[in-house]
Amino acid sequence: MDRRCVQPRLTVSHPNILIISEVPMGAPNGFGVTLKNLFTGWPRERIRYFYNRAQYRDLPKEGLDFRFAPVPSSPGRRYALPMWLGLTPEWRGNYSGIWLRRNVRGFAPDLVFSSVHSLTTISFADWVAQQLGQPHVLHVMDEPFFHAEPALVDAMLQRVRSFFTISETMRRAYYERYGRDSQVFHNGAEPEFFHPPARLTSDSERPVRLRFIGNLLHLQHFQSIEDIAAAVQQHNRGGGRPAVLEIYGGEHPEGCCREILADGEITYHGRIDLDERLNTIAGADLLVIPFTFDKEYFQEYRLSIPTKLPENLATGKPVLLYGPKGMAATDLCLKHDLATVLTERSVPSLVKFLREFTDNSEPYLNKAAGAQHFAKRELSAKATSLRFQNMLHRIAA
Repeated sequence: MDRRCVQPRLTVSHPNILIISEVPMGAPNGFGVTLKNLFTGWPRERIRYFYNRAQYRDLPKEGLDFRFAPVPSSPGRRYALPMWLGLTPEWRGNYSGIWLRRNVRGFAPDLVFSSVHSLTTISFADWVAQQLGQPHVLHVMDEPFFHAEPALVDAMLQRVRSFFTISETMRRAYYERYGRDSQVFHNGAEPEFFHPPARLTSDSERPVRLRFIGNLLHLQHFQSIEDIAAAVQQHNRGGGRPAVLEIYGGEHPEGCCREILADGEITYHGRIDLDERLNTIAGADLLVIPFTFDKEYFQEYRLSIPTKLPENLATGKPVLLYGPKGMAATDLCLKHDLATVLTERSVPSLVKFLREFTDNSEPYLNKAAGAQHFAKRELSAKATSLRFQNMLHRIAA
């Protein structure tokens, strides 16, 4: 087909988007995966992208026009001059108009879209939108406002043209806190998760495989993952079909998994590529998602839905959620009966569940099949992306 016939339709149907985020689209974490899904099919020449985390500078960038925007920069005095000269975008809360003009040259944004977990990133995006005179669409993925002054947050939200959140729990919390309603755009599962490799043939002699697949963060998952590890060991001492807990993914801080490892029962397999996740899921009997019971960290993490939840539910594998009430993930699964959810911290309850699961997994497989049907309707990346992009079109019109 003649490209000259295609280009005008792209010009009409897709506005120019300036994305501002902590991480680049496609990064191997929840933010990167979610952004890639939301903007599936958006013409790459109609996206310019500012990101501010230095650890992603060497990441392959999918042919997009990425610009590293270190916000915040070091507050040291020697960093003031580069900002005033327009070599960096920020210093001590001051922003460089010279840097902005240089980095939007040749690109005329129709709107500014920020996908964030940091108040400093929101402030920068707010300033950029004001400088360009274009609407600012804010999508909050993790809690950035927990320690912020309510008046500051309220003023910032009043300037935002459209406000998106990642979960219904976040939407309710922010409406109660700031009186500003939002639309929910969660991180959906890509099509391949709905068609994982064939389930392994059941073998009553081999251990039941519990698998955690994702980055294990000490602050987010401990006070939970060690309970699951202890339950596996106690279950195995009770006789019957044994169980193993296998952890696949990164760990932060490095070495934190060593706190719970036990030879032959609790194993850590390290990082895996994104394209290995489906085969890893296929080898599991039960997928586990732990959340911290620490009260302080709970408040910081409770409003988000981890990318792994829609992906796990989409596969039709049984899922165990272990974490306190009031989290977006547990709220969602309890409301729609999508997984086994244990909200009280109790190793004996975990042991009881493991005994029931290893003795008869059929009820849990039936629940997983129902969860997969729900995920197809409500948690697919395709459906979420279509709704999201239609919204951006209306805002930019």
